[in-house]
Amino acid sequence: MKKIITSCFLLFLLVACTDGMSGISKPDDIIPRDTMVMILKDMSLLESHIQAKYIHVSRFQETMKRSGKKLLDGYGVSHDRFNRSMDYYGSRQEEMQSIYAEILDSLNSEAITVGKNVNIDSSNFEIHRTGIGAKKIIIHQ
Repeated sequence: MKKIITSCFLLFLLVACTDGMSGISKPDDIIPRDTMVMILKDMSLLESHIQAKYIHVSRFQETMKRSGKKLLDGYGVSHDRFNRSMDYYGSRQEEMQSIYAEILDSLNSEAITVGKNVNIDSSNFEIHRTGIGAKKIIIHQ
């Protein structure tokens, strides 16, 4: 989770430190802001997972391309539409900062929720997690 937060923070800084591209008009098929937030959040989580799993850059890039395409397909969004929307939002620094701040707040909130809902039963080494998408995990020694 620390990598996810760090990645989002770095993306936030990157957007904050670059000059906005002026003159980009709003695409007719722009991805709505709330959907863009969900896509970018999911993309950040996906990237963090793949980065942790694949150390070799070439393997990471291949997997990220395939997985990113599947993620966009799940939202019914083409790669071109995503790029046009990113260009538009990226050309508006304050809007993009707001989007990444919302993503970071959401990830932090989920991390706190998951962290509060971890109970360890040391007598039989079972970990019970409750909360968003969590599963019961049993550890045997």
